[in-house]
Amino acid sequence: MRNDGDLSALLLLAAALGAAGCTTEERQFVSICDTALLCDDFESYADSDKPGGKWRTVEVGGSVVVSSENARSGSRAVKVTATSTAMSGDFRTVMLALDDTSVLPPEGNVLYGRAMLFVESVPMEPGGIGLVTAQGRVPGQNYKAYYRYGVHHPVFDAMGSFLGSQLTAFYDTPDYYEDPMSAPHTACWAHSHEVTIPVGRWTCFEWKFDGQNNAMQLSVDGYGVPGLAVKETGDGCTNPDTPAAPWTAPLFSEIYLGWESYLPDEARAIWIDDVVLATQPIGCPE
Repeated sequence: MRNDGDLSALLLLAAALGAAGCTTEERQFVSICDTALLCDDFESYADSDKPGGKWRTVEVGGSVVVSSENARSGSRAVKVTATSTAMSGDFRTVMLALDDTSVLPPEGNVLYGRAMLFVESVPMEPGGIGLVTAQGRVPGQNYKAYYRYGVHHPVFDAMGSFLGSQLTAFYDTPDYYEDPMSAPHTACWAHSHEVTIPVGRWTCFEWKFDGQNNAMQLSVDGYGVPGLAVKETGDGCTNPDTPAAPWTAPLFSEIYLGWESYLPDEARAIWIDDVVLATQPIGCPE
């Protein structure tokens, strides 16, 4: 027998969902956020605003704004624009940043994260570019270190055609570059097996920074990237005295998403949407 009360409730629920314009992806995002450390789809900000709430922005050589120009879900995402540079060593760090102590560091110092990224273009020249960085003070030490994923080298086919920029893991102790120097010299990397970052489309970029085991992992569109599951040490370091320096994890108290580079380059843009930070695996939207 039909229960008109139940039917009415279902119709009201369907109407409410339809009125809210919720897509399956949007409902999935809400579900993920129930147990996450932080979620943001940037729909609560006005066009051209700076991201607010727990976020701050770092804008050295560029800008970070909320934009309706391109979005993975809803109608807004964060647009990071790095200006063109002409000099070697020109520093651009244009980042969406988070260091709120109500979110970080994560319990157990194991941080899972996911961001939908749209990288407009990449250089055809070699040079390290940071896209996702987790940083903090190394336990028991007075200096900071970071775990980072980004790109490093151009990849070409046998005919010399440019295929893209090679995904790479980085480890460094930035206080080494301060005056006075207060950290060991590391500047280390681990290269993917010629896997390039997707360009000109939305990509699911998901990472695990594991401070308990001095390890890090990256998946792109749900697939682990060969060569970028790093534990203890990577492929090499610029310091000839310690070419296999240990990647001693910091306490992950800061995270940065965007574009950081040190090479002459044209202007670049990257969009960021549907960011999730958690203490367990997150997964990509369907």
